[in-house]
Amino acid sequence: MACLIKAPDASGKGCVSFTTPERDTLINKHTQVRAAVEALKQRYLVGLHHNWHDHQFAYDPLFDFSMAGDGDLIESNGRPFARVPLDACNFSPACFSRASASEKFWDVLCTSRAVFFKGLLEFFQAIRAFYDRGHFIRVLHLCPVPPANADGTHLHDIRQRFEAIFSPQERQWFTLMTMEWDNPFPLDLETLAFFYRASRVYVHSAPQERRARAAAYAWASRMPVVSRENIASLLPKALRRRPFWFEFDKPEQMADAIAAAVGAAKDDPQWDRVAGEFNSDQSSRRLEEALDDITRKRRQTMSRQLINATGFDIRLGRHHDIGGGTNRVDQTLGEFCRVLLNLPDASMAKFAAVPDAETALAESAKGADLRTRQGANA
Repeated sequence: MACLIKAPDASGKGCVSFTTPERDTLINKHTQVRAAVEALKQRYLVGLHHNWHDHQFAYDPLFDFSMAGDGDLIESNGRPFARVPLDACNFSPACFSRASASEKFWDVLCTSRAVFFKGLLEFFQAIRAFYDRGHFIRVLHLCPVPPANADGTHLHDIRQRFEAIFSPQERQWFTLMTMEWDNPFPLDLETLAFFYRASRVYVHSAPQERRARAAAYAWASRMPVVSRENIASLLPKALRRRPFWFEFDKPEQMADAIAAAVGAAKDDPQWDRVAGEFNSDQSSRRLEEALDDITRKRRQTMSRQLINATGFDIRLGRHHDIGGGTNRVDQTLGEFCRVLLNLPDASMAKFAAVPDAETALAESAKGADLRTRQGANA
């Protein structure tokens, strides 16, 4: 969604980012919304958070920079553009890295939601192969289930598919916990982090997805990840190796990769570096440096307000007024821009300091509108 990254002040600009769905659905289709975003540039550096990789990326100078990882963007005409190599995946909350005495109860954890692009049926077949060999590892799949949709991209029948593959006895080892509430985030992060800390290996079976927040949480928890190369693109190239990453390419290779990860020694002196890639505090400092560098090249300055990155793992990828469930802020993008443009610096600094600035701004705007209407009717 549109995310307030940094408040402006007398020293320089603030920073706000928008998501690619907001760009495609709102900014590029409505001239008034685009004009509202353009007006922000007098007080804010305007970024674009890429919620999916784009190898035919068309640079738009409306956005001062893009937030995306190495290899995620290829400009269609070869034009240069500013890129900050950070996004929502790099801001894992501290609960994922917290030292814990939790027993490693589950051998394998998966938290992918029931949509077609996650490769979940391939994951089921990999565990099926394990059990066919007589190896009964303990598996937990925390699975948010969205409602059925017309194009069939939501696997709303994943429970039925799962029970057709695994017997009742095998389901004592493989727990599929389907969750049909508060999609796509049915669990609070503290609860989710508990399951990560209590598991040995994380499996991400998506064949195309690149910037996977669920895998980032695993690495922040110092947990090995089994995946294809597209998921491993989150890691610097030098760290794309065992025991951090266990690679497979074809679906039939997944079971062997899981077996290697479950049985491997986890000790490695580079784990601090791996976890640091996804640590919110460290990523905040890298983001500060990247924004300062962008403005310095433009002979501008950033404000002296520090970035409050609380919730950036969710907030950077959320949307204003599009989508649904817990991944949406109930405020139009135009109204959000109006508030950012008109509130004084001191007020913006206060909002930027709260855990969820965008929700607080939306609620404040609704309250102001209500008071205006009540005053008019008095």
